[in-house]
This record gives sequence, structure tokens and C-alpha cells, in this order.
Amino acid sequence: MNPNLGRSVALILAFNLGTSLWATGENISAGTSNTKLTAPLPPEPTVELPTIQVTKHRVHEIDVTLTKLDKLIAREKKKVKSTELDKALNNPKLARSAAIFGGNSAEHLSAVAASRVSLLETERAVLEAMKRPATLQGLAMLEAELEQLRTTRRNLDNATR
Repeated sequence: MNPNLGRSVALILAFNLGTSLWATGENISAGTSNTKLTAPLPPEPTVELPTIQVTKHRVHEIDVTLTKLDKLIAREKKKVKSTELDKALNNPKLARSAAIFGGNSAEHLSAVAASRVSLLETERAVLEAMKRPATLQGLAMLEAELEQLRTTRRNLDNATR
């Protein structure tokens, strides 16, 4: 094989590549003149989507609230199972006789704690959903649901009202 043959093929390829890259402005404008013959497309109507700002500050506030909520859930889960001391102090017979003083039985207190845990976990799920709301109306609905859950949780002990 002739080593000069490989060099000459490489030079021819480089020359062809170089001339194709050095196209003159006349060639480019001639290519675009053909596209001017077609009718321009009418502009499509723009669709504006509602804007929701998900800022670091708002998400950070939700994360802080979630941390506090996790602590409350852990505290309430401990109250679901009543201790021996709680069973002794809140004996059902004693709680019925002292009902005028506001006493509740251990079973009632553990049922209230279980309900509170359920409400807190639902509240946590709503807060997680509030991090990424789809629309402004969805965010408003989540805030209303959150407020309703908090009101229900506050009024859980006062079932007689």
C-alpha cells in the first residue's frame, strides 16, 4: 500500500468539508427565498396557565409544621395504650361516679387518643399535598380541609358541646 494514497484521500475529504463549511451568504439567502413563497402560518392563541409560586420559604414552613406534627403523633401514639397507673386512676366505675367532675375512663381516653392520631395523620397527608398544589383552587380547598381537621381535633375532647 502506498502511504501517500491515504494522505491524499484525507486531504480531499478535508478540502470538501472546508468548502462546504465556507458557504457564502448568497447561497444561504437563496435557500431562504424559497420558503418565502409559502403562506405564513397564523399565530396560535396562547394559553395562560394559573401561576402558583412554590417558594422555599413556604415549603420550609410546611416542613417545620410537619416536624411538629410528627412529634405530636408520636406523643399521642403513646397515649393510645393506657398504662396500669392510668387504668387505676381512671377506673370505669370511678369515672362514672365522678362524671360530674369531668372524669373519663381509661378506655375513653385511649379511644380519644386513637382518634386524635388518625386526625393528625390525615392532617400530615394534607400538608404533604400542600407542598405541590395543582391549582390555586386546589390549594384553597386543601387549606380549608386542614382548618376543618384542626377544628375537629381541638373539639375532640369536648364531645358534649
